[in-house]
Amino acid sequence: MTEAPAGRSRRAAALIAVLIPVAALAACSHVARLGPSHWHAHWPWRHAPAPPEPPVHELLAEFPAGASSPAPLQSWNRNNLRVSLADLSGEGEFTLRPAPGHVWPIRLEFLVQPGTFAHLEIKGDERAILSVPATGAVTVLPVPQGLYAPGGTVALQLHYGP
Repeated sequence: MTEAPAGRSRRAAALIAVLIPVAALAACSHVARLGPSHWHAHWPWRHAPAPPEPPVHELLAEFPAGASSPAPLQSWNRNNLRVSLADLSGEGEFTLRPAPGHVWPIRLEFLVQPGTFAHLEIKGDERAILSVPATGAVTVLPVPQGLYAPGGTVALQLHYGP
């Protein structure tokens, strides 16, 4: 009589061992995508990245006559005014000054593409030369304090090149 309950428990264990994988396979048919790269889209704490800051026009860029350089894009990065010089290459110069009705920002930084030029010279109340990396990703060069007074009217002369 002791063999009958043991045989039933073996059959029940075998049935459970078969039913668990079958149930798991049935559940997989309800999942649209199984790849880990798609799981994050359905997580409730996943948020879309913040949109890029909209362009602003805080500073005027004045290029010498005959220069065919695009006006640098400007945007706010927290409390830093970021001026994109990624489209400039070779050698050249231009002047930055506050737009009418605006003043110099507290902090200023330049976005540069490595390898397009080697140095960026900035002349204002003082002078600074910033080195641009030769390779790598787009780099942000912060402007040192003291080159301009935030409430001042001095224009910054920028020279980029070798």
